[in-house]
Amino acid sequence: MSIKPYLQLVRIHNVIGSALSALMGYLVASEWHIIPVRMIISSLVVALIAAGGYVINDVYDVEIDRINKPYRPIPSGIVSLQTAKNLAYATSITGILLSLILGIFPALVALITVILLFEYAVSLKKSGLIGNLIVALTSALSAFYGGLAYFTGNWLYFVSIPTLYIFFFTLSREFIKGIEDYEGDKANNVRTLAVRLGMSKAWKVSKAILVGLVITSPLPYWLGFNIIYLILILILDFLLIYVILLKETIENSSKARGVLKVYAIGTMIAFILGSLPVRL
Repeated sequence: MSIKPYLQLVRIHNVIGSALSALMGYLVASEWHIIPVRMIISSLVVALIAAGGYVINDVYDVEIDRINKPYRPIPSGIVSLQTAKNLAYATSITGILLSLILGIFPALVALITVILLFEYAVSLKKSGLIGNLIVALTSALSAFYGGLAYFTGNWLYFVSIPTLYIFFFTLSREFIKGIEDYEGDKANNVRTLAVRLGMSKAWKVSKAILVGLVITSPLPYWLGFNIIYLILILILDFLLIYVILLKETIENSSKARGVLKVYAIGTMIAFILGSLPVRL
């Protein structure tokens, strides 16, 4: 049995990105005062819960994916629906149980996140904006969770900065993804911004958020992050500017989403290095 379809099903690259986000949240919140066990467990919890969320989303997205992405493991028939459900339950429950090691508050956040991800897959995704907000919130919680695992000193102040940044960035990316999936979403009555308002307006809202991110991106430097952050984020901003200048077509939404993935990883690295206790 090949493991590749299952890695595709959990979206292993996104899962690694979620774990990196939790790692970033921990390092930022702790200012690099590392307790290895708590840092590693928080990243594992986020990875497991993210994997469960991606799988259960594919379970309930199977009809849409038959149109938009027929090559995915479930619509292609490589992985059965029941097997996918079992995998989603197993990873999510394991993540919740593991979170108990970190304490009651991390366990509650883990449980709430799992509930939100499953509710999103079952019903909230088709609501459009509410679904987009849920995805943005749960993505931002990945970073927040890393900070919560530290839970000492000024952890909340420092972790709130990348958490807010991730929320608005993910919201814009979700709107763009809705443009990319327009045909399948419209056929299945998924009320995304693109379906409700049209692709042009969805593009404009997405770009407006990205403009806001470009304008505010230097602020963390004056809020306590070091010069490494400022240098990296100013370089990364050119990726956002590239997306902002793209023509507003379905084809370019796919291109934009790819660029934004690179930007997301780069931004996490900027926050990680930018939280190093150095002043240059």
